[in-house]
This record gives sequence, C-alpha cells and structure tokens, in this order.
Amino acid sequence: MARPLDNHANLIASLRRIKLKQARLSKERKEHEAVIKAALVAMGATVGTVAGVPVVSFDSSMRISLDQSLVKSRYPEVARECSDISEVWTFRLLDAA
Repeated sequence: MARPLDNHANLIASLRRIKLKQARLSKERKEHEAVIKAALVAMGATVGTVAGVPVVSFDSSMRISLDQSLVKSRYPEVARECSDISEVWTFRLLDAA
C-alpha cells in the first residue's frame, strides 16, 4: 500500500546523499584496509604500530558455523523442528523516478 510522504521529501533526499557518501566511504575504507593488511602480511606481523603504539591488528581465528544446507539434507526433520519463522521488516530507499 503506497501513501504520500511529500512532507518528508527533504529527509528522503538527505537519505539518498547519505547512502552515496556511505558507499564512497566504505569503498575507501576497504581500500585502505587492504593496503594495511598487505603490509602486515608482508612483514609477517599481526599488529601494526605508529610511533611504537599499537594501532591495528590483523589476526586469524577459527569460527565454527552450522552448515544449514547440510543439516537440511541429512536431517530434514531436525531442520524443520529447529526452524524459527519470524516477521522481518525491510526498509529500502527506492530509485528515484
């Protein structure tokens, strides 16, 4: 169901600007992190310092996760029994017409 939000047009325009800035900043952050990570790996280090003060770390760890598709294929009854269904609301900023 669609309803007019004309009174909030300025907020929607602001959201569009913010999302563009976030995308640019996210890209820039990833690029900077990649350079720092590569430098640490090249030095065989897990902690990087500036003026002797630790400022970044890049370390590995093990993570245990459940392979849902494997559980569903091998134990479909257990997967159904352990499934949780909940309502999810998603906010999307749609392309301007």
